[in-house]
Amino acid sequence: MRRLGQLGASALLVLALSACTGGAPSPAPPPPTAGAVQSAAPVSLESGTDVGNGRPAVSNDGLMVRRRAVIAIRPTAGAGPGGPRARLEQTAAASGIVLSDIAPDVLEPAILEHLAPELILALPAGSTGEDAEKLAELAFGPEGSYPGVEHVHVASVLVHDLQFSVAAADPAAVARSVAAEGILSDALGNYGTILGKGALKVTYTGPLLSDLLVESVRIGMARGAGVKPADVTLAPRSATGEGVDMSLEPEPAPEPEPSPEDSGTHSHDAGSDDTTATTPGSEESGH
Repeated sequence: MRRLGQLGASALLVLALSACTGGAPSPAPPPPTAGAVQSAAPVSLESGTDVGNGRPAVSNDGLMVRRRAVIAIRPTAGAGPGGPRARLEQTAAASGIVLSDIAPDVLEPAILEHLAPELILALPAGSTGEDAEKLAELAFGPEGSYPGVEHVHVASVLVHDLQFSVAAADPAAVARSVAAEGILSDALGNYGTILGKGALKVTYTGPLLSDLLVESVRIGMARGAGVKPADVTLAPRSATGEGVDMSLEPEPAPEPEPSPEDSGTHSHDAGSDDTTATTPGSEESGH
């Protein structure tokens, strides 16, 4: 059952990530445990971007770019995302599905502007848009039948699925230094760390990163380890599965000029897996 249907010409948002490096480092936090996820508040889209309107320049593709099925939810006015989230996670768990948080910026800008979701969760790698559609239908039933939910949107999106690695005699110390500087939080938002023997690995699954942002991550890790950026390796998080050739992906639609009556308002229709710690694809629909 489609909840939103096909969107026509909708207002677009800038799909971007901030590349700022921040100011003076804060006091070093406690050493992270193996596989702990370093979390940061979403980077403000008004603090600076490394791309214009549309998709960032991405040359790190192939197995480093994956399609992921996501479910985005906009609660009704006055309702929070807690109830719908709990319902969706309980329904997923009953089917053996583990959902993970992902940044809303993986959505197509037109969908993001129209839906303004307060909750977006990703299905495991390998899941399809049809899997997401079935899960959403099972959790929330027919359109308008679940209290507190205004919109449910299902989409297949493109994400970067990356692993950065740098040799280090003391990986925990390097992780503390990188966290204190904040450059990875600025560039990635949320990321995972793996403290191996003689190496620090940083994992990331989220909105596509421009080549400039990828290089900023390598520079930040290299500085913390006292090596050159070229010594920080970049690879897919997984060597199996199907990747994406970005040169074959269609460009996002250009941003339309807003009409005077739409100025300042938005219209809404009714209705990561560490072992230790978008451009939209072809499968996109409203649930």
